[in-house]
Amino acid sequence: MSRDAVAFHGVSRVYRSAAGSVEALHAADAVFAEGSIAALVGPSGSGKSTLLRILGGIDAADAGSITVAATDVRALAGGALRRYRRETVAYLAQRGAANLVPHLTLREQLGPGGEEIVDAVGLGGRVNGRADELSGGEQARAALAVGLSRQTPVVLLDEPTAELDRGAATLVLDLLRDAAAHGRTVVVATHDPELVAVADATLELSTPAQTAAPDERPRVLGETEIRIDGVSKSYSGTRVVDAATLDVRSGELAVLLGRSGSGKSTLLMVAGGWTPADSGELQTPGTAWESTAYLAQRFGLLPELTVAENVALPFRGSGRDERERVPEMLERLGLGGLEERLPAETSIGQQQRTALARALVVQPKALLADEPTSHQDAGSAARVWDALAAACAEGTACLVATHDEAATRHADRTFRIDSGRIAG
Repeated sequence: MSRDAVAFHGVSRVYRSAAGSVEALHAADAVFAEGSIAALVGPSGSGKSTLLRILGGIDAADAGSITVAATDVRALAGGALRRYRRETVAYLAQRGAANLVPHLTLREQLGPGGEEIVDAVGLGGRVNGRADELSGGEQARAALAVGLSRQTPVVLLDEPTAELDRGAATLVLDLLRDAAAHGRTVVVATHDPELVAVADATLELSTPAQTAAPDERPRVLGETEIRIDGVSKSYSGTRVVDAATLDVRSGELAVLLGRSGSGKSTLLMVAGGWTPADSGELQTPGTAWESTAYLAQRFGLLPELTVAENVALPFRGSGRDERERVPEMLERLGLGGLEERLPAETSIGQQQRTALARALVVQPKALLADEPTSHQDAGSAARVWDALAAACAEGTACLVATHDEAATRHADRTFRIDSGRIAG
């Protein structure tokens, strides 16, 4: 008979700051059996990540009881809390890079038997690569391998498939099922319906519903704003982008579709001027905020500024009046009411939308967006696509890199990239 591995009742968490109090989690209750997969689901900002951090002993609950592997988590402190984090739970944050030491190789970060897990997630050929040399999707899989190799009885995962294409995500699902079959308990926060489908238990968290009317303004295509012609880029002798060619016109929403490690993020970094191309020609409107905006997978929000101040940042020194434009962007992306919060007081999905609002607020001539819906629930993702459509209606040329096949229904054109090569 299965024993209860994770049990919590009436768990609440309130974040307090100069901007006021924010209830991130309200009276959550659940019991998860040993050797099971449990899914935490709900919209961005509903408290999924907060709950995982509380179960992992990283954040403290304000109320409620929490028992993990027969341990009263709220009673832990000092050395006992450190041992709990080391021996009982493995917690993996949403961003793969946050779970890895960037200057160490993947092999150097693995526990006993870790190389078998690396093979299982399709990274056997990358085990000697440094973490900062891996793509976002590869970092997500590498972090999972490192976490599972610790052999803790409980594994806490925050959106482990968010940055993965379907093939890579399937490898992760298989690995999690295997871990549960061997008696480990997996608690995962996710928007992925296929991951929810394999879960033995589901806890749904909620926030007040928000709706917005879709932008239905017509889009008029103009001159080419983004032109990439025969661009190649190599790292350490490996060709990551291979003679890539594409163009995006004013008012056009183009999608660059490819699996994890296909070269799409590198191509956007080259186009944005963050890294030089080895060969080929590039044309963008420029590198100023209002010329070419860039939304990276790492959002780059300033932690000391509020959400509204981060969004207004591109206006500083420009002489332009942002008083109307900033609230408009916040509302369009479902961020109304968060204006005075610091980024750390919002969810990862809300931070991603804040970064997009900052990119779009000055109505740039071009936008390069890397996986803009990777941390969004379905409703929030719809808001993102609506904001991109609205930007195109205002004349922005949008190039969106993603692994999500569903993105093609929003695109005027789709370019597919595989092993650095593009097929239009």
